[in-house]
Amino acid sequence: MTRSVVLIHAVRSSPTMWEGQERRLRDRRFHVEAPSLPGHGERPGEQFTPEGALATIGTAVARCPEPPVLVGLSLGGYLTLHWAAQSPGRLHAVVAADCTIVPGPALAGAYGAWLLAKDLLPRDSDARSHRTFARVNSRKAAERYYGGGRAHGVVRGVTRMVGGIDLLADIAAIDMPITFVNGEHDPFRRHEQRCQAAAREGRLRILEDAGHIANLNRPKRFTRIIVDAARAT
Repeated sequence: MTRSVVLIHAVRSSPTMWEGQERRLRDRRFHVEAPSLPGHGERPGEQFTPEGALATIGTAVARCPEPPVLVGLSLGGYLTLHWAAQSPGRLHAVVAADCTIVPGPALAGAYGAWLLAKDLLPRDSDARSHRTFARVNSRKAAERYYGGGRAHGVVRGVTRMVGGIDLLADIAAIDMPITFVNGEHDPFRRHEQRCQAAAREGRLRILEDAGHIANLNRPKRFTRIIVDAARAT
């Protein structure tokens, strides 16, 4: 078992999206690291680059007193799998949430264009995104997702990086157990079976009545999945 966990957040969010998991894990006496990615949270204005994002994960892992469970969601999930594929022997396990769609440049570009298009609509895009997120999820979920601010200037760098990742190759290269977590209603579930099949040791968990940001839709269940991964030998 490990008592260390690293949490990697989603695009345009910040570590505040993990407040529910972080509190519950610390109550169980886990050591928790939840860094801000470049251009996000406590690092506004920084350029998002693959090198900077992966270095952020490496620094957080190095701060742990033992090999941790590395947890990522959406963008954080892709980064988690990419980092783990390049870092054999440094982790206890991986939890990759809401990232089981093989992106490719075209799909990643289309998703990025959709994210950017929302900024072109009239009125304050940050306030509008907050209201939309609250309507689809809950007010509390929106407060946590955007609690560290809504990152700007990161989308193009993020989509270029994700579009260039060979997701299945990364998964196949990982030498520790992987738990894939998807919300029942998450559109990023499209290739979950392919992802699970590519893993040397992969498990798929579906959270009922959850969407793309599953940790905010079902915080207690998501935390239990992390604890299960930490307990596994």
